[in-house]
Amino acid sequence: MSLAGWLGTGPLLAAAFEASWLPTGSAVPVAGILTGLTVGLDPGHGGFDPGVLVGKGTPGQIRECDINLAISLRLRVLLERAGARVVMSRTGDVDLAQKGEGSVEDLTRRAELVTDAGADLFLSIHCNSFPQAVWRGSQTFYTADGPPGSDLLAWLVQEELARVTRETDRSPDGRQELFILKKITVPAVIIEVGFLSNPRDRALLQNPDYQQLLCLAILFGICRFVHHAPVGPA
Repeated sequence: MSLAGWLGTGPLLAAAFEASWLPTGSAVPVAGILTGLTVGLDPGHGGFDPGVLVGKGTPGQIRECDINLAISLRLRVLLERAGARVVMSRTGDVDLAQKGEGSVEDLTRRAELVTDAGADLFLSIHCNSFPQAVWRGSQTFYTADGPPGSDLLAWLVQEELARVTRETDRSPDGRQELFILKKITVPAVIIEVGFLSNPRDRALLQNPDYQQLLCLAILFGICRFVHHAPVGPA
């Protein structure tokens, strides 16, 4: 089955199939392209920690944790169809902290869960926010002194986010001290899929078609990482 046939060929997804790094264009068989790979997938927040809240307390309240989970569940489907094994830190509105514990214990257990499952790489899905609504676009984060390969994974995912969604011009950021990434021993990134504080990003992030487009971009970045495709314009 072709890549286009496997993932769908709607106009919104057309950009995803214009990648010169695919060995034979749209005829690449993908049924086993990630066979043997175990992906640790962490939908950020959940349970006691909803993450960013927009319209808090109103009927139309938007919770970051819900968007993170929706995108992660879509991404799991694509990864599994490509042959990967996916280990998720949560599949519902839950946290991993015990009574009386907080974020440190929650994040530590998420890292331990995917590590114990033998993950080959780790992705944590989040939404960004900033006091000024002007900022927008998805961005991938890694720790500069983290596990080897984290920077390359971040760059490849970021390139695909820019190419496929055409909604970001950001670059990967390795300058942040990110707690959960410090607990992971395999290539690991946090993907901030957009700014809930920005009206355009907020609308896009609630759109199932755009969520799917984000997942395609992330999938392609992982495929490039696993198959050592070069960094640079596709």
